[in-house]
Amino acid sequence: FYNWNRVYLVYCDGSSFLGDVEEVDPQTNLTYRGARVFNAIMEDLLAKGMSNADNVILSGGSAGGLATLLHCDSFRQHIVPNAKRVKCIADSGFFMHAKNLPGAKEREDFFTRVVELHQMAKSIPPSCTSKMNPGLCLFPENLVDDIQTPLFILESSFDTHQIKEMITPYIGGGKPEWDDCTNKNLVNCNSTQLEILQEFQKTFINTLQNLKCSSTRGMFVHTCYVHSHIHVKEESTCSSISNNMLEDKTIAEAIGDWFFDRNSFQHIDTNNMPRNCTKTLDDNVFNQKCIRFINSHKK
Repeated sequence: FYNWNRVYLVYCDGSSFLGDVEEVDPQTNLTYRGARVFNAIMEDLLAKGMSNADNVILSGGSAGGLATLLHCDSFRQHIVPNAKRVKCIADSGFFMHAKNLPGAKEREDFFTRVVELHQMAKSIPPSCTSKMNPGLCLFPENLVDDIQTPLFILESSFDTHQIKEMITPYIGGGKPEWDDCTNKNLVNCNSTQLEILQEFQKTFINTLQNLKCSSTRGMFVHTCYVHSHIHVKEESTCSSISNNMLEDKTIAEAIGDWFFDRNSFQHIDTNNMPRNCTKTLDDNVFNQKCIRFINSHKK
């Protein structure tokens, strides 16, 4: 092992690495044993030197971000208990229940089916399952307050995945119409759709602000129209042109300061318009929008 090592756990089990089913599914010939996969990888890494690590970060994006939240405390307590500094970074894993938005019952039913299929209930933190249905414990708003390990929440308040997959399917309007808005560069969104996006953002920010205060929790919540940041350079920077910074810090700088205890970075961009900051989508259109945004915000 070197001074720093990065290990990527390929995610393919659908249970946030918590599935633990002995039987093979007779219809699909699939096994639901994500928890065993995770434990086997941890044992291998510990044997290769992770047991001697001083600084450890558990992180993940999207479904991996949710997995990070679910494993965070047990990882610190049972996998690397002797490390001097252990922290978790959840990237785009804050999937909302959003009871006030269309599809709340469907979102709840979906997570309940996931828990039942993978027999996850026994592996979900009991601090949550002791208070509510295990399916509800896959909504981070029901998890985060009980996490004792220092946690950094990295999110867009206009998260593309949640908007496209968990909200708009339950709103009136044709799929092609919504696809034109959500799959491209936002210039095709009509006023009604923009209002719905803003209502999503309002709910998202309120949900985060309703969490209990924690001095060890970091937070970087911006308005770029993206989902997941850590593994894609363009999305981790939201392109050099769009200047996606909070308190004059990039995502990397904010996380670095938080991890090394230089400060507790907790900032949310409350601008209520989504920004198309992913350079690969449409250079000419979004670059001009980003340039106009920067010019309008120059001091």
